Amino acid sequence: MNYALCMKSTFLLGVFGLLVADRNACFAQCKETVSPSNNKKVHYHIVPLSGAKEYLTLTKTGEERVLNYHNDEFGQVYHVQMFTEIKFSSVKGNFSLYTTISSTDRSNWQSEFVLSTPVEPKELEKMKGTAQIEILLPDDKRVFKIDPKKNQLLHKAIACMH
Repeated sequence: MNYALCMKSTFLLGVFGLLVADRNACFAQCKETVSPSNNKKVHYHIVPLSGAKEYLTLTKTGEERVLNYHNDEFGQVYHVQMFTEIKFSSVKGNFSLYTTISSTDRSNWQSEFVLSTPVEPKELEKMKGTAQIEILLPDDKRVFKIDPKKNQLLHKAIACMH
């Protein structure tokens, strides 16, 4: 009797383990879409920084990798091109990515503010130990502490870029 009960328990634990492993595999997968401009597959992952309106995305199309900073509530309008910096403070080495703010014509129907910059594999590797991200704009400085939960999402996004 005990042997049969033990075997049933072992079987159920095995099934549970497979379900948990399958669930984790689904969450670890990259999101995918097709670019309307060139019909290529785009793999991406979203990392929230501050609520649902401010986040990073890492995208990969072929061998090209791009980091995007999105802010749906940003109120500034820039009329000339300006350089801005995205600083990563990481246990694997601090580094900065640079991008330009192009002229923006924001209105109620176009409220999203996006900074985009290419990212190299060595920078992706350094991102794995990120503790803080700073977005340095001409009139503003946004600082984000990266807690373990956000760092886990960042690791998943980095995994999508390989």
